[in-house]
Order: sequence, then C-alpha cells, then structure tokens
Amino acid sequence: MKFEILINILFDILSNKNTSAPHLAEKYDLSKRTIYRYIKCLEDAGVPIYSLPGRHGGGFSIVDTYRLSSSFMTVAEFEQTIQALTSITNSVPDKTLSSALNKLKAAVKNEYGKLDIQSGSLLIDAGPWGNTLGYKSKLAVLKRSIEETRRLFIRYHDRNGEVTERFIDPHIIVFKQGLWYIYAFCHLRNEFRFFKLGRIENATVTEEKFTKQNLSEQDLPLDFWNNNLVADRIELQIEKSVLSDVEEWLGIENIEKIGENFIASAPLAIDNGLVSKIMSFGGGVKVVSPEKLQIMIKDAAEKIISNYNQYFNRSEAN
Repeated sequence: MKFEILINILFDILSNKNTSAPHLAEKYDLSKRTIYRYIKCLEDAGVPIYSLPGRHGGGFSIVDTYRLSSSFMTVAEFEQTIQALTSITNSVPDKTLSSALNKLKAAVKNEYGKLDIQSGSLLIDAGPWGNTLGYKSKLAVLKRSIEETRRLFIRYHDRNGEVTERFIDPHIIVFKQGLWYIYAFCHLRNEFRFFKLGRIENATVTEEKFTKQNLSEQDLPLDFWNNNLVADRIELQIEKSVLSDVEEWLGIENIEKIGENFIASAPLAIDNGLVSKIMSFGGGVKVVSPEKLQIMIKDAAEKIISNYNQYFNRSEAN
C-alpha cells in the first residue's frame, strides 16, 4: 500500500461531495477491492468517511465538520506553498489569495513557532522587458473589473495593426505560453474572445454592471492561437549563433544535432506571424520544408530588399 495514493485519495474525497470507488480505481489504476482497503485504512486512522448508496457502487464522502490539522503539511511544504502564493499575488493582486496567504503564515507560526520563510525558487513577473509597472497596473484594473462585475472600456491593437475602442465584460484572466490574456465578452464583435494584455493600450472600469457567466476551464477555447489554422510539420536548419534563441522558442526537445547542423522539427501554423518570427533570426535559420513556407520567406525577403534598393537608388540619383 502506497502512502502517496492514500493521501491523494483523502484529498479526492475532501475535494468532492461524492467520490466513487470506480472513479478512484480508474484514476489510480487499481482494483475496486484495493480502493476499499485504502478507505478502510483512512477510517482506522480516524477519518470520518461514510458510504453513499448508488446504482454503480455509490461513493464516499466525509462529514462536513471534519477539518485537517495544520500539521498535515511539513515545514518545507508550507514554505513552498507560501512562496508560490506570494509570487502570484505580487503579479496579480487578489484579496482572497492575500487572505489565504496570511492564514497560512499564521498556521505556520502556530504550529512551528517562529519560522523564517526564505527566498523561494519561484518568481512570476507579470510584465514584459520594459514597463513592468504599467503591465501590472493593467492586470489590477482587469482584476477589479472582474471582481466588481463592471464593464470595461479598452483601446485595443490587434495583430494586424488595427486600433479599436470597445466595451468588454471580463470573466477570466489566463496565463498561457508566458503571456497574459483576458477572456471576455466583446460588445463590438458580440461574442466571447481572448484579448492579449500586451495589446491593450489602456483600460477603464465603467459604472455599468454586467452579469457574469459561470464558466469553467472546459468552456474556454484554450487552443485559440491556432483555431483557424492547420499546423504543418516544419523543419528548420539552425546556425549555432542563434541556437539558444531558437531553443527558447521551440524547446530544446524539438532540436537535434545531425552531423554539423542543428535541425528543428515541430508542428507550427504557417502564417505571417511565423514568417516574421523566422526572419527575426536573420540568416541564422533556414527553412528546409515545407516549400510553401520557403516561398513566403523568399517573398518577404525580396520585399525588404526592394524597399532598400529604392532607398539607395534615390540616394545615388541625388
């Protein structure tokens, strides 16, 4: 019997009003008989678990008055949890998280006496390289709009350079692939959509209230970045001078050394954004395949050359 599984089963039951034996058996790849043995161990340890009847074996629950002692966490676990919460609240101020953080610190003090929480190994910086304070200010405005369910007026720059002003009803702040987004109902487009925080020029909380919908993670189209694009297998040849930058972009696991060359292979959506990204490495990245991406890179490069040829031709004429 594994202690880790025993503890996980305890938290499964604490987190859900009704947790069935078949569900636990499937989750931990165990037989139902083994799950019942784990439940018996928890009962013997004094956890007030009771069984619920049902067609498919019913389930298990714990009396509502049951509470875990603060000693169920080790000092190291308390420290890591406090460090993680501190890092998150520094980026996205939240009254509930701050309250939870203070309670955790108090629990540590009560359980272990004076405890010096050391500097942690996790740091979340909400902002880009540059105006971090302005970035955090926008996050704070978005958070306030969500908490108070008050409509937001924003000035937004889309990826095509178009600038629009619109009212949105913010619902959820999302951190994905190192970037912050807001999932909101847009009154200009009359639909829910994602807005990249870095593209919001300014945001103002209005006095108008909105009704917040009950959305779960399953309701969010988190693959929005390629919803309308088909990913193709892209193969790139990389020079050593830009290798580290490409590793950060595609991930080291997608790059291998073949002979004297570094080759990257990954499924990517072919669009103007990909062309711009590849060209940002100068001549350090060469498209091996597919051909259509090679043509797009070639056309973009020829346009740049044409622009500068016109400049030098005018200079020579003068």
